[in-house]
Amino acid sequence: MLARAEETEQAVKKYISLLHGVEFCVTSATKSCIVQGMTQPDFLPVRDLDSRAIRHLPKRAGVSSGDVDVDARLDEVVQKICGKHDVAVVRRLLGAALNAAAGNIDEHDLEMMSRTLDEMLAADKMFMPFRNVRKITCFGSARIKENEPAYQQAYLFAQMAAKQGYMVITGGGPGIMQACNEGATEHFSFGLNIALPYEQHANHVVDGSDKMMNFYYFYTRKLNFLKQTDALVAFPGGFGTMDEIYECITLMQTGKSTLFPIVLLDPPGETFWGRWVHFIRKELLEAGLISPEDMSLLYVSKSPEDALAVIERFYSCFHSYYFSGELLSIRTMHELSTKTLDWIRETFSDLIPNDDMEQLAGDEHDPEPMLVNLPRLRFTLRRGRYARLRELIDAINDD
Repeated sequence: MLARAEETEQAVKKYISLLHGVEFCVTSATKSCIVQGMTQPDFLPVRDLDSRAIRHLPKRAGVSSGDVDVDARLDEVVQKICGKHDVAVVRRLLGAALNAAAGNIDEHDLEMMSRTLDEMLAADKMFMPFRNVRKITCFGSARIKENEPAYQQAYLFAQMAAKQGYMVITGGGPGIMQACNEGATEHFSFGLNIALPYEQHANHVVDGSDKMMNFYYFYTRKLNFLKQTDALVAFPGGFGTMDEIYECITLMQTGKSTLFPIVLLDPPGETFWGRWVHFIRKELLEAGLISPEDMSLLYVSKSPEDALAVIERFYSCFHSYYFSGELLSIRTMHELSTKTLDWIRETFSDLIPNDDMEQLAGDEHDPEPMLVNLPRLRFTLRRGRYARLRELIDAINDD
């Protein structure tokens, strides 16, 4: 564990300080790096996109290949190669592959499964060296030109974010994506390009970079936009941008993704996202199709400074959270005052049906061994109120 901590610390410090000459201050209490005023934890948990917030359903993929001798040989191979990984998980992967190969399925479907796993593995390898650096995913149209206000706004936002120590993830193409990569520079940019027969090609910033990847499937690309990021900023865009925003909101609303800030950034003098949010309020909220607290998942901003401040605020005290059975544990960067804790218990009593919220100095059973010493709030969460949980996180950050 100590070796892992030192390796993570050195990777983050070397990467950022060599590129931007930033001075770091590492505290022993929280193991956090301070980058020009922004708190950047040394260790970040993996973003939950398989919904540990609900009880897991039984695994459908069969473990057995159907042949006793083959199963025995597979078990032997798994024991040798799986290393630190759960043997049962690796065995299920192999079992699913063999069942697919032995099954009466179309060759195209088999190829689709294979390509999906290949893309997920390649993306994880690309992001792994930077897994403990906070990142911001930026969405927006590929058709916006360099002389348009939205392009300039995107460039400025990404430039400011990079100076604060964030890395930027884009679709790797032209338009808004290129603006963000230019602002962040190649050093702080990821490009998740999509292979299309027209329109999309890697922009000059990430083309040839070791942090750029071409995806065949939109769904594996979108998965990595969300599982690798700590915030999302959207600029004006078309169907693709709308699709990405709606999916992100849906995953958070249903608890299938852990929460992070979603900021909609309008260019100066424009109301692209203002009109979109008006539609949401008028056609969805007033019709009772969404709950009032669902609107707290979105924030419309008018300036790069304000957009970045929203993200900074979200992580000013809040660190992350995880579920242990029915209990939710919210990790914080420091303990909350008694006054704030009492106010949260009263104000958010609808989220705490058992009135069992307690503040702990740490948790030796934390699923992330590197984070066992962080303070936390633990309580039984009323399920299905994840937008309301976002409001609770805001209250924590107001301490």
